[in-house]
Amino acid sequence: MRTQLATFALCCALGACTSAPTRQDAKVFATARVVTDFESYDLNRVGLLPLLNDGLLEEQSASIQAGFLGEFSRSTPFEVVCLNDEDLAEIPGSDPYRRGWYDPRTIIALSRRYQLDAVFVGTLADTQFFAPQRISVQVDLVACETGASIWTGSVHLDASDASVRESLMLWREESVSDDYRGSEPNDLALISPRRFARFAAWQLAQLL
Repeated sequence: MRTQLATFALCCALGACTSAPTRQDAKVFATARVVTDFESYDLNRVGLLPLLNDGLLEEQSASIQAGFLGEFSRSTPFEVVCLNDEDLAEIPGSDPYRRGWYDPRTIIALSRRYQLDAVFVGTLADTQFFAPQRISVQVDLVACETGASIWTGSVHLDASDASVRESLMLWREESVSDDYRGSEPNDLALISPRRFARFAAWQLAQLL
């Protein structure tokens, strides 16, 4: 009788394990192109330049860069150095908002001044800072050794898309620490430009 009861209990336990829901991961929408010799580059210290978009207000640009800095620092193996407009002011050939791109001399000068192995150069193609939020961004990882892009990632996120909202909320659950869980509204990531930018950065970081 005892043997039968033990067998029944074991079957119930196994059944419970089998039927228990598995944790769902946030979906990755980003895509990336990588050079074949990417692994040959020794990348430790990487600069993060302000994302290019001449339509952004200063506080919007700062918020997005802060989101990218926070997530790239957390989710990539690099030491990420945030560079702002003041850091670029004294660099020769630096006028990205007029040119629409960063002069190679800028990359070389920054690498020497801040001891960088590479630089993140990003362009915002589309943004919307009110609900439903939207962001479309491309980021190049430019090696200071060669001045060439060795990795290019892009992502387009539109919070009006149900699959994007679902992935965003799953990412929020994964990224919010236990110390802060429950201390902020569940939908903050849907209405905060910094959080939405950080989600975009997380998307790109998954492919680095």
